[in-house]
Amino acid sequence: MKTALVTGATGGIGRLLVRGLIERGYRVIGVGRQRERLEGLRGNGFDYIVANLSEIGVSERVTAALRELGVGRLDVLINNAGYALRKPLLEHSEEDLVRLFRVNALAPVELTRGLLPFLGEGSTVVFVISGVAFVNVPELPSYCAAKGALHYLAINLERELKPKGIRVMRVYPKQVRTGFWNGKVPKGSIEPEEVAQAVLKGLERGKREVFVPGYLKLVKYLPNWPVFTYRFKY
Repeated sequence: MKTALVTGATGGIGRLLVRGLIERGYRVIGVGRQRERLEGLRGNGFDYIVANLSEIGVSERVTAALRELGVGRLDVLINNAGYALRKPLLEHSEEDLVRLFRVNALAPVELTRGLLPFLGEGSTVVFVISGVAFVNVPELPSYCAAKGALHYLAINLERELKPKGIRVMRVYPKQVRTGFWNGKVPKGSIEPEEVAQAVLKGLERGKREVFVPGYLKLVKYLPNWPVFTYRFKY
């Protein structure tokens, strides 16, 4: 049986990825902050680790927990967790910035590095990034910056992991209709099911990049095209 670890497993895209992977015969380890919500997912093929990705040393705690669960290998690691702050950059505290960058950009790298003993030839590491890695959204300045950083970090990790036989897949969805928005979902948002299915298909097909929807790939080359100017309307 293949084993996958998914961060941000309790809601939105992460919860759907957990379900989809289990349906495909995987044993899934979900990582999240809320034990009660993780416990609600418990069932055949699912275990969980309670961890806060904003804390230093989280990769060591996840590694120790995997060993306690008897996991010897990870076939798939999905770095999915993330969050945003909707306020001007000058209103961000130092704590705001440090925590946001840790969760969205640094923790995925630290977790990938820390879990290398579980990853090997044929494993895949997935980074759920965002279309905002290519387009500035004034309403989400720190989030855009962090996702832009993750984009380049993932590109470099792909180069470094390739000699180890570990594949990297980068995923770029547009805004998604989830609890991420705290009830203020922008018009034109896509459903989380669309993103989860795209990720699962990308894994099956060995993709390096996945854009959701597919036309979003144009944003890499035409970042100033009006259709990609994100101005959130509710």
